[in-house]
Amino acid sequence: MADVAIIGGGPAGLAAAVYTARADQETLVFDKGDGTTRDVDWMENVYGFPEGASGPELVDVGQEQATKFGAEIVEEEVVQVGEEGNGYGIETEVDEYAVEGVILATGASYESPAIKDVDDYEGGGVSYCVECDAFFYQDAPVAVVGAGNYAAKEAMMLLDYTDDVRILTNGKTVEIDDALLERLAEEGIELIEAPADRIVGDDVVEGVELKSGDVIDVEGVFVALGAAGGTDIADMLGIPRDGDYLDVDGEQYTGVDRVYAAGDITGGQRQVNVSVGEGTTAAINLLEDFRGGEYVDYKKIEA
Repeated sequence: MADVAIIGGGPAGLAAAVYTARADQETLVFDKGDGTTRDVDWMENVYGFPEGASGPELVDVGQEQATKFGAEIVEEEVVQVGEEGNGYGIETEVDEYAVEGVILATGASYESPAIKDVDDYEGGGVSYCVECDAFFYQDAPVAVVGAGNYAAKEAMMLLDYTDDVRILTNGKTVEIDDALLERLAEEGIELIEAPADRIVGDDVVEGVELKSGDVIDVEGVFVALGAAGGTDIADMLGIPRDGDYLDVDGEQYTGVDRVYAAGDITGGQRQVNVSVGEGTTAAINLLEDFRGGEYVDYKKIEA
């Protein structure tokens, strides 16, 4: 019997592990090593890294800090979670574990568009995060791939960096609210509904070729198709969710006793800093569930 199972070893999960391990709770972090943070080449907006950092570097230092305080990284894939006595049973592909509380931090896997060669240009013009990468496309022509409200909101956000924005629905039915459609029209953001065929360019994105043969000249392509991940575990535990995201309150509580969730799986901003904060919040509130009363983890500097 361990105290805490944290499912997911990205920024949210490792931040939570630092808190639970420092509070002398036996903490297991289940991480098979395939989180999306590891796929990020470079970030310049992460607190504490003024020169920037790669995704793998952030995971490595997070693991170092969490394990320093006693957390254990379990490199196994969780396949089943269920209630077991007064706690929860965690089943992986190789073993079984019993814990008292759970923090879900599985992240979200980003859906790739059905466009040829799109994966070849990740880091070379194709991005899944406007807030992360829009800075690099100031005053440049860009496109957002998607057909829903998420794509519309990402396109509107890009206007802070460039006026040359369009949305490619890739032949999908437009599912954007009327109010957002009006805003897109007011801002001059074109909706291109023709199916796309492939990304064009030598080493970096230079355009998107449509099935018709026409080429839309852009330097950046931002994918906004939604996200999925961790929902199977949520369904096993009866956690309410909104589509592919778990429905949590301001304390990161899922509504299931001693089960919290943090990071991309809860929706919202897909930022490392946000995930770290949510992981911290989830851990503190789980610790308060365990012990009762307010959790305090700091020392005042003597005057």
